[in-house]
Amino acid sequence: MSKTLLLLGLGLLPAWGEQLLTYDNRPLGKADEPLVLSTYLPDVGLDAAVFSQHHDSAPAPKYNPGKGEDVPGEEKPIPAIIAAYAVSFGPGLAYTFDTTECRPLYAWQGGFLDMTAYWGDQKRGSRVSFDYIPRLVGTLFYKAEGKHPLSIDGKGVDELGGPTYVGYSLVKGTPRWEFKAGAHTVTVLMKPSAKELSYEAEVTCDPPAPLAWREGGFVAEGEGKLAFTYSGKSLSTHQGYKVQIDLRKPNVQAGETLFNNYGCIGCHSLDGSKGHGPSVGGLADHMVELEGADSVKADREYLLESIKNPNAKIVKGYPPNYMPPFGLPEVEYDSLVLFIQSLSKPE
Repeated sequence: MSKTLLLLGLGLLPAWGEQLLTYDNRPLGKADEPLVLSTYLPDVGLDAAVFSQHHDSAPAPKYNPGKGEDVPGEEKPIPAIIAAYAVSFGPGLAYTFDTTECRPLYAWQGGFLDMTAYWGDQKRGSRVSFDYIPRLVGTLFYKAEGKHPLSIDGKGVDELGGPTYVGYSLVKGTPRWEFKAGAHTVTVLMKPSAKELSYEAEVTCDPPAPLAWREGGFVAEGEGKLAFTYSGKSLSTHQGYKVQIDLRKPNVQAGETLFNNYGCIGCHSLDGSKGHGPSVGGLADHMVELEGADSVKADREYLLESIKNPNAKIVKGYPPNYMPPFGLPEVEYDSLVLFIQSLSKPE
């Protein structure tokens, strides 16, 4: 069953009484159990034409809680997208679907969202003041551009009066979005592709009519139903919320903090168990089997290279492009390596 979640205030509440995920600032879904999250989302530099159905928010008067009244000055609108869902299938695919425009806005691979600014530090419990916007984690490979990409019987969705969001249902755990466009009911389903920096999509309409999905130079067509694979390219890489740590020199404690705050723990276990990525428990100075190559010793050079350039050597049994490269200061790289080297061999 999919973990479909609703964000209310500062807490993450599961729709069907599932376990709370509030303390995981980097939640991550699975390929067979996607995570659906309703929250503020960052604008990754989308074309203004994408938001044809949206209205720009206006500044609001400043409010003083102590006085219980407005005071001179204005509160600026939060620079975030507020009518979209974020979906995570694990490192293989994450995307956003806007319920006002009824279309995907962007997609990325290698991670999901860092909620530290909104949900707060795990130890202190306080969020970042006046910052409700999660940060992306991973490699962005798709951004929406221009008007709605779908046309029905030769007419664009915007020409049919614009889309009207209906809701979503789950198909084997995967969300299927539904909206009205003129006299037609349209559904859109997206899921991971076996290809890197790609996603698969299925679009239907009822009553059936000729369909076309055009965006940039990409075109897909079908009669009442169309299925396509969109393959993009690396547009930008994101590491999430920037952790503030006083690092005068590399040390194990700082490495552990970085390992947790950068979300490494979400893919790399400390106890030898298999996850989205290989375990780092007992990894240091042991032999590692590689895809298409001989085994290599996990010495300092290997560990450092694997963090800086994850695709340089792929561990056997794991796909490429799941882990984004991290552009970190050398002292942070060294601290992460020291932490991994400090882990004892799992029992």
